[in-house]
Amino acid sequence: MEFLETVAKFKSEDDVVDVHLITVEDEFKGDAQKDFLQQMQMSVQTAGIRFSWEFDKTGSAHARHIITDNGWKILLDRGLDIFQHYDMNEAFSINNRMQEFRACKAFEVTSLQVKD
Repeated sequence: MEFLETVAKFKSEDDVVDVHLITVEDEFKGDAQKDFLQQMQMSVQTAGIRFSWEFDKTGSAHARHIITDNGWKILLDRGLDIFQHYDMNEAFSINNRMQEFRACKAFEVTSLQVKD
C-alpha cells in the first residue's frame, strides 16, 4: 500500500497509472490477502491508479522487481520489505507517518535500462 501511496504522491494529477502486482497467495491467510488487495484496489482508484493483481501459481516466482513503461527494470533483492519492525499502532510515532524516519534492513537495488 505504501508503494501505491508513493505512486499517488509523485504522479501528475491528470495521469492515470496502471500498477499490476504478481505475487503468491498466502497459504494460511489467502482470503484475508485477497480482501486486502481488493481494498487497496478500491482505495487508489480515486487517486488515478488502476491497481490489479494476480497470483503466480507456477511456484517459480522469487525474483522481486518493478518494470516501468519507460524502459527500466528495477531489481529489488528483498522486495519492498526493507524496513525494520516498528509499531504501527503507536499513534504518535513519526516512524508511522514518514518512511524516512524508519530504520532499514540491508538491501540492494539494481536498475537496468531494457530495450523493447
